Amino acid sequence: MAVDRRSILTGGALLALAGVATASGTTRAASADVKAVPKELKKTAVYVPGYFPDHAFANGKPLASNRRFNRAITGQAIYKVLTRVGFDGSIRQTLLPVAAHDVEVAPDRSIGVLCSMDGEQHTAFDPETLELAAIGPSLGDGWRGGGHAVYLDGGKTVILSERAPSVPYQGKLERHYGRLTVRDPKTLQITETYSTHGIDPHDIRLTADGKYIVAANYGSTISAKTGKFTLPRGVVQASITVVEVSSGKLVDKRITGRDETELRHLAAGRLDRIFAIQARYGSDHDDARQLRDEDIAYESDITTDPGYNYMSAATLKYDASRNRLTKMGDAGSTKLMRHGLSIRYDERHDEAIATYPTTHRVMVFDGATGAVSNSLDTRTVGLRYPAGATFLPDGKHYAITGHWENMFVFERGTHRLVRELCLYPVFFGHSHITAA
Repeated sequence: MAVDRRSILTGGALLALAGVATASGTTRAASADVKAVPKELKKTAVYVPGYFPDHAFANGKPLASNRRFNRAITGQAIYKVLTRVGFDGSIRQTLLPVAAHDVEVAPDRSIGVLCSMDGEQHTAFDPETLELAAIGPSLGDGWRGGGHAVYLDGGKTVILSERAPSVPYQGKLERHYGRLTVRDPKTLQITETYSTHGIDPHDIRLTADGKYIVAANYGSTISAKTGKFTLPRGVVQASITVVEVSSGKLVDKRITGRDETELRHLAAGRLDRIFAIQARYGSDHDDARQLRDEDIAYESDITTDPGYNYMSAATLKYDASRNRLTKMGDAGSTKLMRHGLSIRYDERHDEAIATYPTTHRVMVFDGATGAVSNSLDTRTVGLRYPAGATFLPDGKHYAITGHWENMFVFERGTHRLVRELCLYPVFFGHSHITAA
């Protein structure tokens, strides 16, 4: 029997989950003090995709064989876990037929979307019950989900990023440009599409005034020799693009990298407050070189595949009104910027909050200057591989979730850990979360 590192890390946690499962489909989250949850958070829930459903068990069975969890995936080859963590202590989980990456819930809580990344279809779900509401295919003919979505008009419209078919670069950028698909949120039927004007779009964010969508475009293409992505990645043109919502017109484009450095995630307030996370892969030899001064024994990175190592890559601040791109933080901070994942902009405190699971780090950036105002090694408070980040609807707190398990809550502005609001479920691997 082959045993991989994820099996070793998660075996005990999975047994614990199976032990508390109930016939109703709802379990109770381990919590420091559910009674201490303030009234304004009692009905709040955090939604978390789960990448590795084959590691999930309940009632002594694999989730995929359990009728409480598998109703929506009959006949589907690809499926992922979706977890709803309620601040009332409840947990609901199900399997949905999608190569899930990000999850979003409409502002009116009427519907949610589990976004596909490099898969052929997205799924809509009921935010309360997690029941499957709709399956929406990508654009067809090799098109793939880009992994992220935004809601407009309070939830009346949803827009998803889509990636063009993977082909080697042959000198024409436009051939690789992705699209934004404008969809009905409950049926996921496409009503209109716009170009992102960038290669392999991923994260998309709506500006504070609701006029523009800002897209992070990976910029990488596959090798003509192998038909696969290379290590390091072959980046033709990583970019930030700003698209007008009403017309689909390209308002601004800033190239952020070529050769090896992709642009993956971002946050946006006004057009002068765009914050973008870069990513760069290296070989095992490259990783050994960047960690040669680490004298204390450390584990391999569970958030990436063997042979793929995240190298340092500076997080960026972009002022589109002045076409000014700057690196955030100093050289010491940049060394810790490996595998940046979630980033959120807090307009009230003019701060961007970002997670870097490879280095177990959460960083807070000053919105005006880009300086690092707070840097937390989350292992010191008991959270490993911080991945997802979301603001809670009370306007006072934000949640950070570990790649595999646990959700910690911090106070906005002070970044004080609020231990009595922390919850400790298992998610089975993820990148992003959302609260509603």
